[in-house]
Amino acid sequence: MAALLQRQFVLLSIITAVLFVLSGLMALGGNRSVFSSSTVQQATAHISSLALLSLMSKEVPALEETVQPRTGQETDSFTSFAFGMLTGINPGDLRSLLGRELPGLLTFDDARLVVAGKGTGLDDLYVESPAPPRTVIDASPAGDVPAPSPEETETDAEGKTAAERPASPPPNPTTAGKKVVFVYNTHNRESWLSVAKMNPATGGVDHETKNISLVGKRFAEALEERGIGAEYGTKDFYSMASFPLAYAESLKAVKAAAQEHRELRYFIDIHRDGKPRSKTTVTINGKAYARVFFVIGLRNKNYEKNTQFAHELHELIEKKYPGLSRGVTEKSAKEGNGEYNQSFSPGSLLVEIGGIENTLQECYNTAEALADVFAEYYWQAERVSGEMADKPDKR
Repeated sequence: MAALLQRQFVLLSIITAVLFVLSGLMALGGNRSVFSSSTVQQATAHISSLALLSLMSKEVPALEETVQPRTGQETDSFTSFAFGMLTGINPGDLRSLLGRELPGLLTFDDARLVVAGKGTGLDDLYVESPAPPRTVIDASPAGDVPAPSPEETETDAEGKTAAERPASPPPNPTTAGKKVVFVYNTHNRESWLSVAKMNPATGGVDHETKNISLVGKRFAEALEERGIGAEYGTKDFYSMASFPLAYAESLKAVKAAAQEHRELRYFIDIHRDGKPRSKTTVTINGKAYARVFFVIGLRNKNYEKNTQFAHELHELIEKKYPGLSRGVTEKSAKEGNGEYNQSFSPGSLLVEIGGIENTLQECYNTAEALADVFAEYYWQAERVSGEMADKPDKR
């Protein structure tokens, strides 16, 4: 017993000494720190809930009865966590090691696939398009049963009463003129090789008029056709600011739209990816579609709700248009914006539609399909919301 206590004391002393050393190292650089918050965030992302609860159970014995991890799981997770904290390398992801020697991999070092669509892998992770040359252009409550009305007792030419005649189909639901979706294009000049040439200086494919904004407009129109009030933002953000500030400018448009239409709940930013046709095209029932890819910024405060929103849309797409979705990816501020205006609302999304080798018609087909899926999602959400509102308060 004494030997056991002695060993525990020595171990505690070593841990305390290590903590003092680490604290000293972090203080040496003044404003500079050895472990940045992003490093800690990345490292802690790889420790599982079970592993964390297992560690907590050492101090809270009651937890030990409820935590039953698989053999070796907590050890492996904690080892990975400690190793990642000390080295910045994730043992389960070679990108974190190779990216320091192969700079191209750093593009994907701080992004991950949340939901992988068919054929989607690490090489499909979202990379923002390069900036184009800047040119300015014009951008019946319960009770007594009432007596039947005359219409119900009168018969038609076939001798049938109104109650006996087939019921007419219910009218399609609408938002009654209320705008609930705002559609815009932060990188509104993103275009396709079928209508524009690649700029060798930037590697981008852009056009002043024949671009992704046409797809955004078609998506908004398709939502309106399905009874969902949608507002489309027409501003040319490329001509208003330098490329890194495009999201700051589009956020102004989002805020202005929300101010004008108080019922707005969803904000969809539509882009075009730079991947080849083999990655961004699918044929469904003989029709070619540009595939969609949902991008969530990890820096935004609503990222969990945004991710759930995207995940639900992905699942609906897979049921109605199998293979159309490339999945859902999360992206931090290390590579790209990391925010994408998504802090503004839990109903915000960045949606990639197609790539540089798709055609405008294929993107139009996808805009219609996406509107079809979104309409199903929206009316289901409204129905659930209405049912919840109708439930009596049990307090």
